[in-house]
Amino acid sequence: METTQGLRQARMEFKTTADMKVLLSQAAALDGLDLTSFVLGSAIEKARKVLSEHARITLAKEGQAALARLLVRPSQPTTAMKELMDLPDLPIRNA
Repeated sequence: METTQGLRQARMEFKTTADMKVLLSQAAALDGLDLTSFVLGSAIEKARKVLSEHARITLAKEGQAALARLLVRPSQPTTAMKELMDLPDLPIRNA
C-alpha cells in the first residue's frame, strides 16, 4: 500500500454537505484516523475492488464449454485472417 507521504503529493478536493462531513469525521475519529486518511483509505479500497472485478474475465458454463471446444478444435483461418497475417509487421517506434 502507498505511504501517507506518497498519497499527499497530489491534491484532490470535493464538496459535501455539513451532515456528511460530520458523519465522516465521527467515523474517522472512532477509527483513530484523520478525515483525509479515512476517506482516502475507503476510496482506494473500493477503487482496487472495482478495477480487479473489471480485469477478470468470467464465463458462464455455456461460455466455458464453447471456449473449451474452440481450444480443442480451433476453426480454420478465414481468408480475411490470412490476409491480415500476411501484412508486414509495423515498425517498432523508439520513445
